[in-house]
Amino acid sequence: MNTLPPDSDPAPPTPPTASQRVIAAFERLTEANRPELWSTLRAVEDVLVDAKAVEERVQAGEDLPLAGTVFAVPELIDVAGQPSGRSVPETSATIVARLTAAGAVVLGKTGAATVASAWDRTKTGGRGAAVAVALGIVDLALSTAGPVPAALNAVVALKPTRGLLPMTGVRSSEAVSVYATGLVAGRRALALMTGPDGISAARTWPADVRLGAGEHPRVAYARGLPLGPAAALAFENTVKLLTAAGVVLEPVTVSGGVPDGFDALLLPTVPDHPELAEALADPAAVHHRLAGCTAFANLLDVAAVTVPVLPGDKRPFGVTFLTRAFEDQIGLDLATVCTDEPMTPYPEPGEDVVVFGAHLRGQPLNARLTELGARFTRPVRTTESYRMVLLDTEPPQPGVLDHAEGSSLDGESWRLSPAAFERFVTTLKEPFVLGRVELDDGSRPLAVRCAETADGTGLDRYESWRGYVRFTSTAGLRAPG
Repeated sequence: MNTLPPDSDPAPPTPPTASQRVIAAFERLTEANRPELWSTLRAVEDVLVDAKAVEERVQAGEDLPLAGTVFAVPELIDVAGQPSGRSVPETSATIVARLTAAGAVVLGKTGAATVASAWDRTKTGGRGAAVAVALGIVDLALSTAGPVPAALNAVVALKPTRGLLPMTGVRSSEAVSVYATGLVAGRRALALMTGPDGISAARTWPADVRLGAGEHPRVAYARGLPLGPAAALAFENTVKLLTAAGVVLEPVTVSGGVPDGFDALLLPTVPDHPELAEALADPAAVHHRLAGCTAFANLLDVAAVTVPVLPGDKRPFGVTFLTRAFEDQIGLDLATVCTDEPMTPYPEPGEDVVVFGAHLRGQPLNARLTELGARFTRPVRTTESYRMVLLDTEPPQPGVLDHAEGSSLDGESWRLSPAAFERFVTTLKEPFVLGRVELDDGSRPLAVRCAETADGTGLDRYESWRGYVRFTSTAGLRAPG
C-alpha cells in the first residue's frame, strides 16, 4: 500500500514583476524588429525606473491591479514628458494617468502609418497599436483607430459608449478603444479608465440601464455584405457557435445601429485581408473597403466589442458586437462565447440580489429579473445558518429563514440597475422580504427571504430549490421534510 501523501497540485506560476515584464517587452522589441510601429519609444532606463516604482508600491501594500502590465499610447493621447506633436505635455491624459496609477507602465507611442500585420508581413495590419499587442510587445494599447486593426491582427478591441471615458488629454474627436490579447485584460483596463474626471464632458449610466439580455439574447446579424471566402467562413462559423450557445440569431439587412427588438447586432469586422502593397498604393480605397462593415460604429451612439475569429486557414479576422449606448455589458457577455473567457462585469451602477427559488434561471419567475435587464453574475452558497421552507404560494416557492443549526443553501446572484432594483422590490409580495444573507465567501448581499413569522414545511433534506424540484418531478408530490 502506498503510504506517501498524494502529490499536491502544481502551484500557479508567479506573475512577472513590473521590471521583468519591461525587460521582456524590450527583448520582444528586438526579436520582432518592427521599428515602424512606433513614433516614440522610451529609453529602457526610464521605463525600468517606472517599473521599480511600481514594485516599491506593491511592496508597501498597495493593491495595483495592473502591476506587471506594459502598454502603448497613440500620438494623439498625451503622456507626461513624451512629445505630442510640437509640444511636450507636463501631464498625462486622464485615461493614461488612471492606468499608470493602477500599476501599468508606458512603453512608448505608436504611429499612425499603415504597417504590416503581425501574422503576415505581406498583409496590411492597419495601425501599429494592434500589431504591438499581437506580437506580445505590450499587453494593452490605446487607440483611436477602431475595430479594423484588431481584426487584422487577431486581438480584442473594446470601444465603450461615448462619454464613459474622459477625453482630457485626448487630441482627437474619435472614440478611444482598448486593444488587448483577451477580453478579461481589456475589460479590466477599461473599467479602470471609466468615469468622469471633472474636466471633460462625461456621461453616466441611466438609472434603468439593462445589464443583461437573459439566457437567450436576440441578436441580428448582417447579411448581404460583400465578404471574401475566408471572412464569410469565419462569420458563418461564429453564427453557428452563438446559436449552439442558445443565442437567437436572425439575419437582417444592415442599415444602421441595433435593430428594434434585438439586443445586439453582429457584424464581420473586415471583409478580407488586403496585401500591404495595395494598402500603401491606394490607402483611401483600402481603408474605405475595410471599414465598410463597421464604419457607422464610430458615427452612432453605440458600444462595440471586437474579438478574433480564425477561419480554417488561420488568417486573422474578427467579428464585432454592437450594442446600444450604455449596454456595453451585453456586448461583452456575447463576445465571451467566441473567446471562451469568463464573463466579467463592467463597473456600471447597480445592486446585487441573491435568489433561492422561483427566480432562479429556468424557474417560473426568472422572467421578472430578465425583463428588467438583470444580469446573472454567479452561483452562490450561504454559510450553514439558514433553513428553507416550502410556502403555500403560486407558483410554489421556498422561504429562507435564519436557523442556528441550519445548513448551507445554494442560490444565484443577479445584478440590477438602480431603477430595475426598485421595480423588482415592488414585485415581492408577503411573506417575501429583502434581507441580508451571509455567503461562504464572507460577503453579506441582499437576498429574497421571507418574514420570520412565515410558516411552511421544512425542506431540510435539500440544499437547493432545484434539488427539491427534481425530487418532486421524479417522485411526485409528497411530504418533503
